[in-house]
Amino acid sequence: MKTLKTVMMGLALFFVCTVSQATSIGHNNLSKSEVLDTYLNAVVHGKIAGIDDAIDNNATFYMKRGDDINTLTKAQIISTLKSSENIEQDCQCVKTVLQDDDDISKVKVEMKYKDFTRIDVITASRDGKTWQITSVETSYK
Repeated sequence: MKTLKTVMMGLALFFVCTVSQATSIGHNNLSKSEVLDTYLNAVVHGKIAGIDDAIDNNATFYMKRGDDINTLTKAQIISTLKSSENIEQDCQCVKTVLQDDDDISKVKVEMKYKDFTRIDVITASRDGKTWQITSVETSYK
């Protein structure tokens, strides 16, 4: 029985590695949903694979806390996400599409925690065949 469990774990690990490698090859043509899912996986589930490709190099992140608004760069956000890698957030997510056309998509994501709600308004833009996140506005209530 122990051998069977070991073999099954090995196959599962092989499958996960194969899928992750297949995903990393397709960086050049990320779809709108892939970009948004990659960002949410990083923020909510701590899965940062592909996050660098999902965010535009000139993206701006605005974080409102009280009366203060902090502006962060892609490098700062990726650093923050890496520091919380593999940490699962204990929240419920609700996505609402605010705008969706051929070139721009704006999605509101409410992450409801026990004592507060984090709200991200994510803007993704299409450049040729590739979609990337160009801005995220975060507030708390």
